[in-house]
Amino acid sequence: MKNRDKLRIGGSILASKLTGRPRPFFVQYSLLNACNASCGYCNCPQREDPRADLATHLRTLADFSRLGAVRIKFLGGEPLLHGDIAQLVDVTKQHGMRAAMVTNGFLIPQKMDVVRRLDEVVISIDGSEAAHDAQRGRGTWKKVMNAIDACAAEGLDFFLSAVVTRDTVGEIDWLLDTARRYRVMVNFQIPQFNPEMYGSGAKSWMPMPDEIRNVIARIIAAKEDGAPVLFSTRSYGRTLQWEDFSRERDERSGEASPCTAGKYFLQLEPNGDIYPCVLQIGSFQPKNAFRDGVETAWRHASAHSCFSCYNTWLNENRGIFELHPSILLNFWQNYLRARG
Repeated sequence: MKNRDKLRIGGSILASKLTGRPRPFFVQYSLLNACNASCGYCNCPQREDPRADLATHLRTLADFSRLGAVRIKFLGGEPLLHGDIAQLVDVTKQHGMRAAMVTNGFLIPQKMDVVRRLDEVVISIDGSEAAHDAQRGRGTWKKVMNAIDACAAEGLDFFLSAVVTRDTVGEIDWLLDTARRYRVMVNFQIPQFNPEMYGSGAKSWMPMPDEIRNVIARIIAAKEDGAPVLFSTRSYGRTLQWEDFSRERDERSGEASPCTAGKYFLQLEPNGDIYPCVLQIGSFQPKNAFRDGVETAWRHASAHSCFSCYNTWLNENRGIFELHPSILLNFWQNYLRARG
């Protein structure tokens, strides 16, 4: 992300906070549940796969632009499987919004004409070959590395994203070394276990609580030592301090949440339902952007009762919109293309 973009986004966030008028700045835009991978801790390929038509997506993107969105991050399943992905990326950019994507990378070499038009690419990789293939599927590591090589050759803005499970707690150094080699940043997440999104067996992928705390402490120490860790030490600190990892989040029914999820960033599902965040899929009762309208569904999502969670990425987003100084500084320093 270039400095002018960060200034533009930062200025609009500050104005929104000062005026007390929230905007759906960051949109997690899930296009489909279909996926060409079968990760052990993800339920997407087993979910129903409703898909809106192109006209519906074009109206929805226009509405998000009108409401003040600055980044659309396309998700799946695997977003590169979507037949209209090239046009959706182009329209997003035509509206003046940043186009981002989270991908397993398998199709990046074949779809480079689309990928090079993205402003941000997040590529999922969980460690060295044996560790990655054990939880994402045999032969997938080579495909991911081909994707990383292709993005590096193109000079694209991309990040690495790793899920740290019971089996990959020993992969932190490999992932950091890989990020250094490609001069990019890497984020680390421990698994989530919302059964709708992650399946009934996702909880079994969790490291033991002491392992989680040890690995998060190592990540914080590496970050403080200058390692290419994307998220802030403050957000990792919230994960480290979580008391009970058998609970994903602190839900307080009937109380108004202080969290910025749903107000300043949100999750849109392939069927058009808008949730405050991915952790509330299956529990929060959403309204539907395609049926009820984007603004109605977004404003409904802002009224939830989840107070906190252990998810580092969600806490990083929350901190951006709370204008926390250390998180804003981390955003400024690290959301640039690392190779300059």
